Amino acid sequence: MIFKRQEGFRYAFGEPLEAKIVILINGKPLHGDGTSATGQVLDISPRGMKLRSEVDLNEHKNDMLQLEVSFVLDTTQIRAIGEVVWSKNFGSGYHYGIVFYDQSAIENLIIGELKIRRRKEVLKPKING
Repeated sequence: MIFKRQEGFRYAFGEPLEAKIVILINGKPLHGDGTSATGQVLDISPRGMKLRSEVDLNEHKNDMLQLEVSFVLDTTQIRAIGEVVWSKNFGSGYHYGIVFYDQSAIENLIIGELKIRRRKEVLKPKING
């Protein structure tokens, strides 16, 4: 798949955000009980993210591979489902590119939470300085 980012912005975190992930193969949880793994959100846009995890998903590359990712940008728990569009080995883990399709409510929530988070980051030095 040829993939080019056509995002207005991407927000990279200095300190990655913790996330829980549920692996979905062809729309069904890999583990029937919905067991989750952990990962870290490295960067995010309204329509996707780069995620780091120690879970190797390469054995499922011929299946429709999706991740249900749960994370908090500021105060609200966000749960989004995205398709894994690329993966790379990175050190002892893996980096994954995830695209959220047709989830306008999630896009708006991500934008709103990033605005609040960014305002707090900008104001914090002024208050402490």
